[in-house]
Amino acid sequence: MLGGGSSINFLMYTRASASDFDDWKTEGWYAKDMLPLLRKLETYHLAPNRETHGYGGPVNVSYSDPEKYSVLAQEYLDVVPKLGIPLVEDKMDLKTGHGCQRWAKWIDPATGRRQDAAHRFIHPQSENKSLHILTKTRVVRVLFDGTKATGVEIVANKQQDEGADQTLHTIRARKLVVVSSGALGSPVVLQRSGIGEAERLKKLGIEVVSDLPVGSTYEDHHLVLIPFHVPSDTETIDPILDQDPAVMEQAVPQFVQGKGWLSSNFLDSGSKLRPTAKELEELGPDFAPIWEDYFKPRPDKPVMLQAVINGWYGPRDKIPKGSRMIMIGNYTAYPVSRGHVYITSKDPYAAPDFETGFFDKRADVDVHIWAYKKSREIARRLPHYRGEYAPFHPKFPEGSAAACVQLDGPPDFASVKDIVYTAADNAAIETFVRQFVETTWHSVGTVLMKPREDKGCVDGRLNVYGTQNLKVADLSVIPGNVGANTNSTALVLGEKAAVLIAEDLGLKLE
Repeated sequence: MLGGGSSINFLMYTRASASDFDDWKTEGWYAKDMLPLLRKLETYHLAPNRETHGYGGPVNVSYSDPEKYSVLAQEYLDVVPKLGIPLVEDKMDLKTGHGCQRWAKWIDPATGRRQDAAHRFIHPQSENKSLHILTKTRVVRVLFDGTKATGVEIVANKQQDEGADQTLHTIRARKLVVVSSGALGSPVVLQRSGIGEAERLKKLGIEVVSDLPVGSTYEDHHLVLIPFHVPSDTETIDPILDQDPAVMEQAVPQFVQGKGWLSSNFLDSGSKLRPTAKELEELGPDFAPIWEDYFKPRPDKPVMLQAVINGWYGPRDKIPKGSRMIMIGNYTAYPVSRGHVYITSKDPYAAPDFETGFFDKRADVDVHIWAYKKSREIARRLPHYRGEYAPFHPKFPEGSAAACVQLDGPPDFASVKDIVYTAADNAAIETFVRQFVETTWHSVGTVLMKPREDKGCVDGRLNVYGTQNLKVADLSVIPGNVGANTNSTALVLGEKAAVLIAEDLGLKLE
């Protein structure tokens, strides 16, 4: 899809922490180097004169239609400060690692439209005669003369066009080939081209160009969504997803004017979370050294990101017809589990050997158990809370204090006390998070920008080790995860890549 993930993502404006860039320990990629590029790419509509934000870039950041602000989002922001999560002015200032705030969106406030890379960067170049875009096309491999990249081999994508001619075509490159196929696509293109673990490639009959650990370090944020009942008259996205005729009749004309619920992602508030001292004790021994070595010295890093989704984002047949829900979504900011992606054939259509690695390490399970409990305590104090939607919660033992409830009216706030969980309850939560963990589509880190002796595949100028005239420019190269939805990092990486490519080619950027 033209524009990649930015064309279909959740529109959540979220930026990496300063220490995320600094931890890469790569010249030219520290936070001080990246901040000017972060400013350059955005037009920030939330407030003036914020030093870490930009006000003249191609990508708009806003709250969308200010009149369509969920009452549930405000309830969340009223409740969580009472539970030790402060309301902050700007949790995307690169330095805040713990706090709640209204959540901004990649949406133009004037048009209500998504701010994707295709429309903000590519379509404005439609008159550029030097730019040629081939859609419905699959890259088979990069071509080499020895170790020098000389072009790419492509084929029409029969998975998008069933009758596509499968004749291979070659595009020649005189100066540079840049692979930018994402953290899943780039490693398989490189491997088919002879760049990867030598023994794996030889077994597939692929001539080795450069022996590198491509695809061996896959990462993704681990997401668990937790649903709760709200009153049947609450404004949520549910009737829109149900395509309710009366609701759509009103919403579509509003959207044409850049207003209304169709100009929203129905996600208006959330938090960056770090555990309290008491919670750290409960998190247990597997997480303790990670906290001490990684999180404690870096207060700008959240352990978990949490968002309130104003509706049921799941299959419609899994909830009672006409019901209203909210979901609290939690995703691990810096999971320690790792997966891999390896080709299984020279065939560009062959499915890869792909393993997410989710919950491969115990610490990642423990932080989600903590986040589930945190979510329950927040939800139980919201005025619109009417109980848990039991089919998508842990199966607690009979008589458990944590058992799901369903209320006919608002909770009795005076009687709400924190749930005390037993060992059996914790086991039920673990079973639940293991069953319902899912991707955030934040795939990163499969072609690492690190020294070659440290499992690196590209250098600080994005050049692939052991080759000439070949770069990789996408989220596959980042050598450490970011505590954020990854769109911002992908965009700023593109800005940085443009600078490096222009320098290498002797071009002057405007």
